[in-house]
Amino acid sequence: MGSDSRDSTSERHLLERARRGSHPAVDVLFERYRSWLRHWARGRLPRRARGAVDTSDLVQETLQRTFTHLTSFKSTQARALRVYLRRAVDNRIRDEMRRATFRQGVILPEGSVRASDASNPQLRRLIDDETWRRYLDAVKRLPDRDRRLVVARAELGYNSAQLAFLERLSSPAVARVTLRRAMLRLSALMSDE
Repeated sequence: MGSDSRDSTSERHLLERARRGSHPAVDVLFERYRSWLRHWARGRLPRRARGAVDTSDLVQETLQRTFTHLTSFKSTQARALRVYLRRAVDNRIRDEMRRATFRQGVILPEGSVRASDASNPQLRRLIDDETWRRYLDAVKRLPDRDRRLVVARAELGYNSAQLAFLERLSSPAVARVTLRRAMLRLSALMSDE
């Protein structure tokens, strides 16, 4: 039998003991999962989201919540607990990213984003009345996602990370490419008039 098999048997045994209330088993599992989760989560919390908490805090809180309710955890498989913990930390990281966005004063729009009619002084100052009218008409004809991306970038000044978060894209790089395509469609619509 390989060491991986012994480790999983050992973890399964510790998990069963911990679920029955063994404090030493809980302590061993807590330490084992804490170092593993810290290693897994390292670098996943963006700097802008590291205000009052850091990755170690998120891991610690997740473990404490999970181990407090360990008796209600259905599976006896250690692997299932690892998957659960990893997902829980990932969810906490997303929560912190949302909080950081709101702390920085940027409120993500809910529902569909609409182009402003006469407001938005930054963009409005850069273009003349005819171009502004063509822009508004073209934005209205864009598909919803393209409209949200264009308005969020051009009118609200969102960066690529914020656009990725807004549209649930996998990364800022994907958001840049998606925005570029939306801008090309906008340009084509504006030139059609």
